[in-house]
Amino acid sequence: MNLDFLKEVLSLPSISGDESMVRDFIIEFAEKHGIEHYSDKKGNLYLCKGMLDSTEEYYPCVVSHMDTVHRTHNNLIQNKVRLSIKEDNLGVLTAYHPETDKQTGIGGDDKCGVYVCLELFKKFDKLKGAFFVEEEIGMLGSKQSDDNFFSNVGYAIQFDAPSSNWITEVCWGVKLFDEDFKGIIKNNLKESGYTNFSRDPFTDVNQLSTKYDFNCLNLGCGYYRQHTDFEYVVVKEVESSLIAGEKLINHLGTVKYTHNKKLITETNQYSYSPFMDDDNDEDDVDINESLYIEHISYEIVDLLSDMIKVGASKNEMVKEVKSYLEDII
Repeated sequence: MNLDFLKEVLSLPSISGDESMVRDFIIEFAEKHGIEHYSDKKGNLYLCKGMLDSTEEYYPCVVSHMDTVHRTHNNLIQNKVRLSIKEDNLGVLTAYHPETDKQTGIGGDDKCGVYVCLELFKKFDKLKGAFFVEEEIGMLGSKQSDDNFFSNVGYAIQFDAPSSNWITEVCWGVKLFDEDFKGIIKNNLKESGYTNFSRDPFTDVNQLSTKYDFNCLNLGCGYYRQHTDFEYVVVKEVESSLIAGEKLINHLGTVKYTHNKKLITETNQYSYSPFMDDDNDEDDVDINESLYIEHISYEIVDLLSDMIKVGASKNEMVKEVKSYLEDII
């Protein structure tokens, strides 16, 4: 675990629509390590390391998104100024605005994922990586993903969920993997402390699982209270995510894991035509939307609790909740 490298990634401000500092950093990393890379017209960034030995081999693919929701960082991006990252004695990282020295969003959602993906490129000789733009405003980058890039991908692992023990099984009405694949990964993930299979709001593997025929999953990577100024990152849990990703890729290898899924007609504003199991399709979509609303409610309660602890005024709390809702709606 390279703590300095994690802090460097987290120090890069990024917002939906201007992911330039993170993109440039990844490109510099790719060039330093001799990794092929290119960007598409949307601004998504794709990395490919190593050559497959035969048509029987397929690339593992790691996934993250480059944008965050923290609009107050816009001027920092324009001036190429980084966030100040501080670590406490418990291994918790927070960010401070360099101009005001006030706590601000660290953007672990999803720069923790960016960090884990880049570290995995150091560990494997054959690997692909997709870094998407504008995930936070409706997966707009992954909706325009390059089909050719994914034509020889065997499976995809995204690192974009809070905490460490978190495995997204259903993502915004899309079942990311089938039961056979779950049986292959379950014990391996358990060894890394991942046991919680869940139904979650959207992230980019929603689109990949919709568009392509390989199994996907999404893992927690150690960030908390995302989309707020009180966001923080737990170093040990980022490390757990990296270890889990490494073990999983070693376990799965360079094999294609075809996702046997059924197309249904239900759609919503964030996805194309979701794939679900045969049973209770409509209920699954309703449950997933309800969980998203519940998730937002919990985040607002956590945010207000933190602000009360630091003595924030009523007006400050109203302003922060309003800002949070504007970022996610």
